[in-house]
Amino acid sequence: MNNKLVIKPIEPMNVCNIIPKQKTNKEIFRIGFSANYGGHTRELYSGVHLAVEEYLKNKERDYNIELLWEDSSFSYESSKKAANQLINRGANAVIGHLSANQSLAAATVYSDIGIPFFATGTTHPDLTKQGYDNLLRFCGKDNDMAEEMIKLATSFSNKKSLKIIYQENNYGQQLSTLLEKKSNENGLLIDKEILNSTDSLSIKSNQTVLYAGTYEGALQLLKILSEQSFRGEVIFGDDVFVADFPFLISKNMNMNLYTISTGRELFGLDYNEFTKKYKEKALIGPGAYSVTSYLATKLLLTNIPILKKYGYKKLIYTLKNGVKIDNLEKISFSPNGDILDFTWDVYKIKNENFHIF
Repeated sequence: MNNKLVIKPIEPMNVCNIIPKQKTNKEIFRIGFSANYGGHTRELYSGVHLAVEEYLKNKERDYNIELLWEDSSFSYESSKKAANQLINRGANAVIGHLSANQSLAAATVYSDIGIPFFATGTTHPDLTKQGYDNLLRFCGKDNDMAEEMIKLATSFSNKKSLKIIYQENNYGQQLSTLLEKKSNENGLLIDKEILNSTDSLSIKSNQTVLYAGTYEGALQLLKILSEQSFRGEVIFGDDVFVADFPFLISKNMNMNLYTISTGRELFGLDYNEFTKKYKEKALIGPGAYSVTSYLATKLLLTNIPILKKYGYKKLIYTLKNGVKIDNLEKISFSPNGDILDFTWDVYKIKNENFHIF
C-alpha cells in the first residue's frame, strides 16, 4: 500500500474565506455546511464552493452569499453541537453532515428550529424515516446500493458464492445486513466475516467479495487480500469513491476492483464539464458526493426567494414536487424527502482512477 498523502490536507475554512466579498447592498443569505475531516469532506465543500461561485457571477442575483463552516466528529454530541453553532451564527439553511451518525443527530436540531437541511452524502435509510418536514436527501440509499452490488456480484459469480466482509461499526453492519438480505432474495450462497486488523480472511478462489465499511477499512482489506494472493473480484460500496483511493492502493494487485456509486450523468449533468470546473476547486477529481453537494447547493440558491418569502415548509414542498435548474432534468423527491430517479454507476478501479464499467 502507498499511504502517502496525495493532495493537500482538507481545509474547509479556506472555502469560506475565498468566496469573494460581494460589494453590493443585497441581503446576505448564509449557508452552513458541516462534516468531519474525512476524505468525502472535500467533495462537500468543493461542490458547495463551485455552485456558490457560479451563483455569484450573476449580477442580477437576489442575494449575497456567506458560507459558514463547523466541523464535527462522528459522535452524537459533537454533531449536535456543530448544528447548534451553525444556527447561532445565523445559517439560513444547512448542507452536509456526510455520515449517518452526524446527520441523524443534527437533523433533530434543524427540525426543531425549522431550517432546511439538505443531506448530500448520508445513505442510511433511517434518515428520512423520522418524519422531518425540513429535510431532503440528495444521494442514494444503502438498500438500493446493496441491490446494485448484488446485481454486479451475480454477474461475476458463476457458482453463486459470495463473501461479505464488513467492519464492525454502524455503517458496516447496516450495509452487510442489507447485502445479506438482497443475496438471500436472489437465492445466492452467502458467507460473512468481520474485518479485523490482524487476521487473515477465509476467502475461496471462486468467491466474489462484497465489502461493507469505510474507505479506510477498504485499504486494510486489500492489504490482507493481497497478502493472501486473492485474485478475484472485490465490490465496494460508494464510501471508497474518494478521489485519493485509487492512488493509495498497490499498482501490483491482481484483483478486479469495483465500486457502486453516484451516476455520472445525474439528472443530465455534463460530467466532463463539471469535472473540469470541479478540479479547479478541489485540486483532484470528483468523488461519491461531489455532484450531490453541487446540485443541492444549486437547487437551494435557485429557490432562496421561496424560502425567504414563504418559509421552509413551502420551499420543501415546492422542491419535492420537482424543479429544474439550468439545463438539467427536473429534480424531485418522495413525500419523506428521498431524491427520486437517482442513478448508480459501476466503476472499475484501475490505473489510479475510477472508470465507468
